[in-house]
Amino acid sequence: MSSVNVTAAIVTYNRLDLLKESLAAVLAQTAYLTHILVINNQSTDGTKEYLDSLTDPRLIVIHASENLGGAGGFNLAVKQFITALTDDYVWLMDDDTLPEPTALEKMVSFATTHANIGFTQSQVRWRDVKGPAAYMNVVAPRAFYWQDALITPNNPAIEVVNSTFVSVMIPRERVLAVGLPQKEYFIWGDDMEYTNRLVADEIHKGYLVLNSLAVHKSKENLLPGDIITDTDTDRMWRYDYEYRNRILTARRIGKKELIKTLLRSGIRDLLKVLLKGNVAYRGKKAGIIIRGTWRGLF
Repeated sequence: MSSVNVTAAIVTYNRLDLLKESLAAVLAQTAYLTHILVINNQSTDGTKEYLDSLTDPRLIVIHASENLGGAGGFNLAVKQFITALTDDYVWLMDDDTLPEPTALEKMVSFATTHANIGFTQSQVRWRDVKGPAAYMNVVAPRAFYWQDALITPNNPAIEVVNSTFVSVMIPRERVLAVGLPQKEYFIWGDDMEYTNRLVADEIHKGYLVLNSLAVHKSKENLLPGDIITDTDTDRMWRYDYEYRNRILTARRIGKKELIKTLLRSGIRDLLKVLLKGNVAYRGKKAGIIIRGTWRGLF
């Protein structure tokens, strides 16, 4: 286990203060960290100058020539991990992710003592390690199997079927087997599609490692894709990609999943926006749902 090497990968865009916190937390890991890839999505807030001033030999900085979005940034990071490095695992996170000092050590310890790992992920809390769960990072457990964890003494992990790019670690061999994250998603949904793909063969498993902790310092603690209650106009444009990418992912899985997603995501959410009381920006949200769903279909 002492010979295990891990590349951390952070994608950042115009959040210099958070990036500094995230880098400090990653550099403070107790074991296994060999490289830190930072993909700078053409930030204009001094991020480039700050990154260029750092001298830690583990740091590899790539300044993208354009804003690739989160999806494009992670695609580039994983590609760099595969083509330019030889480490055993890649550990992905946004620039507002603060892993606890032992987060990586705990995931590696689990991954190296269990077979057929598709990915492992940290338990993610919102804004503080003792805070509530970060709702957008709560993942789906494997149906029928998750209850086994409740009756197993000192169970270290729960099997899950997907993950977000907020402290998720992936073995090199799985990347080689399934390819890269979908850069065309631009933002939102690329992480769920990719981690679903990592365990789609049902031989390889994804796990939430319970004693690996990370903090997500997002501004709000919303449910994933919760356009109904979101009132932040600065992020409203992202939901166009959210609804498009949900449909795209469902299309890749199959017709049954597409119909289910269309009914649940497109039609149900549209009716909620139109009919539920006290929905802010009702017309704008309805237009986003229709446009995003249409783009995903066609």
